[in-house]
Amino acid sequence: MEQINPKIKYQSVRFHDTLVQIQTIVFNGIECLCLEDVQHRFPSITVLCIDNIQLAFLRDNNGTRLTPLRIEACPDKIIEAIEPIGISNDIVHTFINHIDIKMQEMNKKTDLILANTQETLHRIKHLMTLMYELHEYTTPHYFIILPVNDHSWTSINGIQNLFLLQYKLYFLCECSDEPDKLHIAPHDGYTIKQPKEFIAHYGSYLRTTLQIARGLLSIGGFIIPQSENISTVVANTLPRFIKEPTNYDDVNNKLDVVEKVLDQTNTEVTHIDSSMIQKAILPETPLQGAQLRELEVFLDRVDDKHSLGNLYRTITDNGHVRWVCLEHYNTIGFNNKMLEYIRQFESIGGKFNMQRKEAILTGNLTTKHVNLFCDALKNGFTMLTLILQNCSIDIKDLDKLFDTIINRSSIHQLAIFTIEVRKWKGISKFICDHIEIYFKNQSLKVHFSTNNQNESMKLFIQILKQNKICRTLNIFGYDLLINDQNFLKDNQELTTLSISHFMNNEFLNKILTSNFLLRRLKLSFWLNSSSTLFTLCQAIQQNNTLVELDIMDHTCADDKTGTIELLKILRKHKSIKHLRLHVYHIELSNENETYLIDSLLHDTFITHLRISQSIISHELITAIIHACQELHSLIHLEFYNSQLSEDDISKLQLLHTNENLTYLSISEQDYWSIVATEFHNEFPQYQNIKLEQKLEQYNNHASICLDEMELIDEDMNIIVKQVIINKQCQLLSLQSNKITSIGISILANALNNNHTLETLKLGNNYISDNGVNSLVKILSIPNNNTALTTLVLRNNGITDQGAEYLAELLKINHTLSWLYLEENQIRDDGVRLLAKTLENQNNTLKMLVLSSNKLITDTSIDYLIPMIQQNQTLKKLWIDNCNLSEAGKQRLDEIQQSRQDFYIRM
Repeated sequence: MEQINPKIKYQSVRFHDTLVQIQTIVFNGIECLCLEDVQHRFPSITVLCIDNIQLAFLRDNNGTRLTPLRIEACPDKIIEAIEPIGISNDIVHTFINHIDIKMQEMNKKTDLILANTQETLHRIKHLMTLMYELHEYTTPHYFIILPVNDHSWTSINGIQNLFLLQYKLYFLCECSDEPDKLHIAPHDGYTIKQPKEFIAHYGSYLRTTLQIARGLLSIGGFIIPQSENISTVVANTLPRFIKEPTNYDDVNNKLDVVEKVLDQTNTEVTHIDSSMIQKAILPETPLQGAQLRELEVFLDRVDDKHSLGNLYRTITDNGHVRWVCLEHYNTIGFNNKMLEYIRQFESIGGKFNMQRKEAILTGNLTTKHVNLFCDALKNGFTMLTLILQNCSIDIKDLDKLFDTIINRSSIHQLAIFTIEVRKWKGISKFICDHIEIYFKNQSLKVHFSTNNQNESMKLFIQILKQNKICRTLNIFGYDLLINDQNFLKDNQELTTLSISHFMNNEFLNKILTSNFLLRRLKLSFWLNSSSTLFTLCQAIQQNNTLVELDIMDHTCADDKTGTIELLKILRKHKSIKHLRLHVYHIELSNENETYLIDSLLHDTFITHLRISQSIISHELITAIIHACQELHSLIHLEFYNSQLSEDDISKLQLLHTNENLTYLSISEQDYWSIVATEFHNEFPQYQNIKLEQKLEQYNNHASICLDEMELIDEDMNIIVKQVIINKQCQLLSLQSNKITSIGISILANALNNNHTLETLKLGNNYISDNGVNSLVKILSIPNNNTALTTLVLRNNGITDQGAEYLAELLKINHTLSWLYLEENQIRDDGVRLLAKTLENQNNTLKMLVLSSNKLITDTSIDYLIPMIQQNQTLKKLWIDNCNLSEAGKQRLDEIQQSRQDFYIRM
């Protein structure tokens, strides 16, 4: 701390004709004059001088001025105190007069701008009124298109080249009736897959929305949303091109290109396709709901989550449907009228949680109750989740409730826990235990209960009968245990079927060969790639409605012959025009590469291609370039964990730069690891009250059994936190649930540095080879997992690929003692890999269970006998209920007799 010398000294200071003595202060041995002490006498002074030389204020070693501001005193001299040089009164008056003239001119211009702005707002509001006359509100009303890159109009030669440009579609948040309050939706936009067809289909509508965009651009709301109307969170997720106000000219130029495209399309459309003339020159009327519902078909979605600009459907207090961002969903929906709706809801026995935006209905729901609730939903009663718990309801009232929920409400999730549906006079028709349905724009996703699934299916059919707006049905393969494949037949609105973790080939075959008008099919993360592909190939030969087939999101290293067969069939198929394909293990000149190159060179149906774990040749790159540049068919390309030369990477990047590719991704990671990470971060607010209550019953370090609780992948985050991290249990049983490879990857990551969990039971789930791989990666880290001794993987769709992963694990892991692999799809080759490792590379495993693997034959015996002879640690082998002959069993029995400490169950 600085020490101040109390001895009084003075400094002579002169200001104009006044000379004064001001006390100096000693800081750290230096006598100083403080500026603030001088200013106490002469407030206007800012500078201290000697002989007209300005004195510098003292600074520290870093060059920073010391506080308080001070100079070193000069007791033997007079210091001049100087004020800033002033301006003469004449100059000031002239300057003020000049400002006054300029202000008058600015006021005139401002009045003119305001008048023009009001006229612009009036025109936009008129257009908005026209657009609100739509009878169906199935899709956001406001959208515009812009070229992805900047293009001068003179550089575009001919109308054909207009449609070779990349365009993106952007939605607007419909947060207000006032045009200047609108803003771009918080999403980076959607690439348009077929610009020619899109512009032909929506040409006149785009003219209307283009005028709205022009108006917003002119008043500033398009580029810089009003601060009181948009939060930082929303602003951070806005498209990149509108975050900087300097982009005004760029956006305006892009709007010019779109306007010219629309003008040229009207005058020259006959040169493109005569069949599209009538579509392109549509009357200037608002689109109907059916036309808007088709909008999503033209959008190339990387996330494929049906988010439509991250907008949410909500109902205003006057009954209008709006599509708004999450922030405005909260502010628009929760107005004063909400309190009245909540009181009405509570009067019929309901409970409403404002924080979670969750409503719960219980008890007997009468016709009066249902009418009151439905009217409220149609007129602005806003909620995210509706729970029907222990309810009874007449089927006619249930139909009305479902109709309102699906088509005219803001509800995003419907959860039903035990509902009795009455037919008439109180007679019970059926009782549904549990079903959860998620509504997202035009998408409907359903989770069934495996208990009383037939009853759940009846309720789901009632829901589908009321659907008027959903086009896509998302369903999980583990729920397709039903026998009735005709549940989709009566719903003509559904045209897209997406099945995740698919496993029921019979169901797929019946759906594709039925009268169901399926246009798009997406299969993700299936368990048995080879059988699924061949079933798919057989079924699509008999289908003439499919237009788009998406098998891009599968993670199994598929059988090469299945992919080749699919490409052969699609070459001759009459209706399928678009294929999203994922191909594994391409090597130089192997069959996969040969057929893929041939298809890229001669066919146009491969639009999206993902390649994993492959060696990419120059010939394949040449074929890809041809498909992009010449055929204009391939628009989306991804590589994962594949070998490409730097020269080929440069060529692909040039394709993307030149807009021949709308999307290009080259990653050194496995595709599967990226999928698992994305899923892990997708559900940060997921809750399972039943699971959390169950876990509260267990003490730390206990054995925890969560069998048959219908747990899904989202539940794994809860289990990791509560069971693995907090309670540090010794035994965890998750058998007979709905856990897939994604959920297991979340669980596996939590086993890093595990020193407490000794037994992990995962039997009767949907783990597949990918889930096994996730476990193996963690358990293979040396000294990382010193506790786990028992691993149960019964009935999980594991093939020889999974057996290979486990064989590699057994070479490294020195704690695992009991391994249960019964009721899987392991063949003789998988047995060979396991037996070879156990023969001389593992001395810790004591028991191996291969029971009920029906594909294991006598061939495996030749691999098992050396294993039994050489491995003295292994004590038990269960191989009963496999496809072994009596002679084969006799051979195993003989080897068992030679080792008294060894037991084989056959």
